[in-house]
Amino acid sequence: MLAFGAPSLAASAAPNEPERAELLRRAQAGDVSVYDLLAGSYLNAEGGKRDVEAAVRWLNAGVKAGDTNCMIALGNLYFEGVDLDHDATKALSLYKAAAAKGDALGAYNAGLVYETSADDLTQAIGWYWRAATGGDEGGMYKLALAYQLGQGLPADEAQAVTWMRKAAEAGSVDAINDLGSYYLQGYGVPVDEARALMLYVDAAKQGSAVALANVAAAYHNGEGVEVDQEKALRLFALSARAGNLTAYYDLGQMYEDGEGVKASRAKAAQLYRMAAESPDEDVAEMAGDAVERLESGSSETPIA
Repeated sequence: MLAFGAPSLAASAAPNEPERAELLRRAQAGDVSVYDLLAGSYLNAEGGKRDVEAAVRWLNAGVKAGDTNCMIALGNLYFEGVDLDHDATKALSLYKAAAAKGDALGAYNAGLVYETSADDLTQAIGWYWRAATGGDEGGMYKLALAYQLGQGLPADEAQAVTWMRKAAEAGSVDAINDLGSYYLQGYGVPVDEARALMLYVDAAKQGSAVALANVAAAYHNGEGVEVDQEKALRLFALSARAGNLTAYYDLGQMYEDGEGVKASRAKAAQLYRMAAESPDEDVAEMAGDAVERLESGSSETPIA
């Protein structure tokens, strides 16, 4: 199955009281365009000012008025199953309604529901196509992955590169990072380590913890840049702290081998244990094996 992420509400800062009061005034005056913003203000409010019931009431009003932003936001609440009971069927219906009105994000989220809840990759790809041709970067990225992995579509390097470029140009940080990997590995394009590093840096600056680890690996391996183990160590640590648990495995190897830091089997084992919590099953397994290897007294570090 393709790698995926669940539909989610945009995390916007909760407005202060005067701003919320203005949104409420406009909504009560019939300005449908602010219904989703007002709902978001209730959902993002802190403490006792958070009001899910009011948020859902305004989102439902927006749905009845035909506002696609409200359709998607309410669909997200049903899909996430936190503030409302999880209901993929209701979420899908709302996403499809938004897509029917030309909202590409609605089509993308419909694809996610088919992929993750219905396990219907054929339907998912159809909705991703619709999202991609409507300009949604997520849909473009999904098509690139489908062609790359040969899942839901025939494997096709040229098409994968085409859609990955489109997604990157549309602003997908994941696509920028993955396009860097295409250039590093020579997948559908000539090998170009310098360009790969440039793309990794671009994605890392936009908040990708995975891309930050790829920049670290470039310094570790001397790919497009001079080898700098100390810098690689710092960057892997930053990536790990940013939530990329896989980077803990790389750190573990560097501490075990004494690359850019004094060797420490105890520290390496600690880092491997943290990497063992990675959602990447392969990494988690390698990290668990590394812990067992160190605890058994072996000093042979496997090549990642």
